[in-house]
Amino acid sequence: MNGRAHPIQRSDIHLHIDVPVSDMGLENTPIVEPCHRITTMNRRYYRGWMVCLAGFILDVPFMGMVMSFGELLSPLLDTFGGGTALISWVGSIGFGMAYVANPISANLYHRFGCRRVSLCGVLLGAISLFLCSYVKSFGLMFLTYSLMFGFATNLTYNPPLILTGAWFQTHHHVLATCTLVAGIPFGSLVMNPVCEALLERVGLEKTFVCLSVVVLVIGIPCSLVFAQPPDDYDELDEKGENDIGVQTPKTQIPNSDSGSEWLKEMISKEREPYSICCVGCQPELWTDSIFLLYLLGQFVKGLGYVFPFIHLVTFMRSIGIPGKQGSIVMTIKGLSDMIGRLLAGILGESLPFQIIHMYVICTGIMAITTYLVTFAHNFTHMVFYAIFIGFFNGVFNSLLFPTTTQLFRKDLARQAWAFCQVPPGIAIIIGPGVAGFIYDATKNYTVDFYVNTGIFELAMLIFASIPAIRLGRWLWENKHQTEESKRRPTVIEMTRLFVKEYHGKRKHQQKGYSSFE
Repeated sequence: MNGRAHPIQRSDIHLHIDVPVSDMGLENTPIVEPCHRITTMNRRYYRGWMVCLAGFILDVPFMGMVMSFGELLSPLLDTFGGGTALISWVGSIGFGMAYVANPISANLYHRFGCRRVSLCGVLLGAISLFLCSYVKSFGLMFLTYSLMFGFATNLTYNPPLILTGAWFQTHHHVLATCTLVAGIPFGSLVMNPVCEALLERVGLEKTFVCLSVVVLVIGIPCSLVFAQPPDDYDELDEKGENDIGVQTPKTQIPNSDSGSEWLKEMISKEREPYSICCVGCQPELWTDSIFLLYLLGQFVKGLGYVFPFIHLVTFMRSIGIPGKQGSIVMTIKGLSDMIGRLLAGILGESLPFQIIHMYVICTGIMAITTYLVTFAHNFTHMVFYAIFIGFFNGVFNSLLFPTTTQLFRKDLARQAWAFCQVPPGIAIIIGPGVAGFIYDATKNYTVDFYVNTGIFELAMLIFASIPAIRLGRWLWENKHQTEESKRRPTVIEMTRLFVKEYHGKRKHQQKGYSSFE
């Protein structure tokens, strides 16, 4: 140590310098997540399919029951008397309530979560069916069955559908939601023979008691499966899948400069409080011509679908088709409906055009099919009618959720969904009565089908006007917007809206890294 510098010859000495990440220019470098977190993500992804399956099963005793009310008509007539039209109103109002109550159940869902709302629906449904077994007055059936059970059906149908959309925000969104609503026609196929067998063996009163038990046995386990996506849940994305089909989790760094400006603007708008009018929806939505046409189209199509079925079995008898073959036709219609929903789920995400165009196609084919049934003379003709009308009705109804999220801006889509099924519910309530009035005035079944054809054609024109208006708006905005603002969100991005308010506010307030724990 005489003042001269000696070189360090030891190779086991390492120099470690802590350099801030921001000083290295690596603040946007993605962080590699551990493998166990990818496995956790996959488990959560499969949990989403469990939620979808539970919603499918839960539709069987509830939606299947309201669609099988025809099996109860004769026993109710024998018990209470009165006319068929009056008894039919009990079932029509109950079926309509399953959709009309959508705004109420949607708000309850966003406030309390799917599990609590569905459990309340199961309990309310079981109590209402049990009370039906003790009802001795016809007027009370409107309270116990039409209102109570109809509202319970909505509580077990709408929240699970929104929850499924929250679990499948991007990948398999259409498939998952269409699979869930396929439980509606499947429930009709199951509950029709179940109700018929119970009525023959135990009678009307004990049938209601047995159905109450069935609702509890099926409903409670399904409701317990429902769970909100966790706060750090990030849906599998088509762009984020690797070669073996496993999503590499994304980590977002706060205050980073990455990401497009339009997405940042959408997120900032989502954080702002909504301007809610007295009916629970944004005024901007109610002044949108596309939304108003969408509601009108849903009402007209719903009216057209339920229009002929009050007289369909009687019409088949008038052309020489016996009751047993008529039941086969109705069963084929239900099977075609379910197949249409499942096929729409499989192919819906790969359509080369917007989903609203499928509404135009479906209503057009249903109009042609309804017109051709006036020339039907035998069982084979009615089978073809049942196949086409059931299939395209299933496609139409199954695409309602993704179509709504595609048509409207992200901050409007949630409330648009809450109201878009109210018009079909109203159509279900008044449709059979209108059809009965036309038949009473004309004494001709074919007139109902002619009117029904015109209703489907009107629905087709209404739905065709929606993409025309959107195209006109796009052409107008394209002349006045910058290149950056021309970028519009897709259906996949807009469906992220349905990640629950139940945990969404906390997620927006988080300032740490997003991870999969």
